[in-house]
Amino acid sequence: MAKSDVSKSDVSAKTGAPGPVVGGCCSTAPRYAGAGTLALACALLSASAAAQTAGGYSAEPSKEAPSYETVVHTRKPSPSQTQDRVFSGTRFWLLDPGRYEVETWWTEKFKKDGEREGLFQVEIEIGLAPHLQLDLYQNFSLDNDGHFDVEGNQIELRYSFGRSYNEIPLNPVLYLEWHPRKGVQDRAEVRLLLGGDLVPRMLWAANLFFETNVNYFKNPSAEGGDIELGATAAASFSLIPQLRLGLETKLGVDQHGESTFYPMALVGPNLLLKSTALGLKLTATAFLGLAPKDPRVQVLTIAGWAF
Repeated sequence: MAKSDVSKSDVSAKTGAPGPVVGGCCSTAPRYAGAGTLALACALLSASAAAQTAGGYSAEPSKEAPSYETVVHTRKPSPSQTQDRVFSGTRFWLLDPGRYEVETWWTEKFKKDGEREGLFQVEIEIGLAPHLQLDLYQNFSLDNDGHFDVEGNQIELRYSFGRSYNEIPLNPVLYLEWHPRKGVQDRAEVRLLLGGDLVPRMLWAANLFFETNVNYFKNPSAEGGDIELGATAAASFSLIPQLRLGLETKLGVDQHGESTFYPMALVGPNLLLKSTALGLKLTATAFLGLAPKDPRVQVLTIAGWAF
């Protein structure tokens, strides 16, 4: 081959001079790709530094990040004995939030004139939230002739002034009750519940109460206010975890459907049996009437299941 016939591309290969461009920018792509990679790395480093200083602090090794502390306030659970229906006629404290109990009540009055009155109740108790308990009842009556009928309903709400048991001396609780009744005047009751620990394994409780009719005063069968007010008191001692024995009393005045106030004095023994494993409880109080208008005997029996 003659020298004059040597191609320009061969000369370029030997001399290092640029040759003709083939396929657009293919020959220059390696240099531009390296520069682009370098620019991208710089951009990422800048963004990382900006993120570290965002929010007013730096996460650089020379500076400490601020420390954070989370504080969780929990409610102290009430003692187990305060979650039982220890007394039949005296309320005490309230259920912790998230606790429930279903109860059936049987109240029997043996009057001094020989008549009897029975009241059967189905209740659910709900620990709603700190400070609050809601009770709902369905009531059925049984008269002296054996007639069984719907008596009415009861809606009860308890509000504890302390967030937890023994936070406030005497553990005061406000108790409100609305009692709509079938065919007769509805009633309402307010109580102040007090109680606490006397000695190890011994509880005491006291209630100040006021109860009255609230409507239908012009009805021919109305009994007026039929006011009942006074105080209850009770104490209970734990013999073993499954058995408590105690005493209850109820003192005050009662109109008994008349305009006159009559003295009221009831006292009697109290019992609580429970199975912790099954969540079953049996509470009973047998009141003896000491005043002339009181029933001769009044028995309150409550069977409950806690869950």
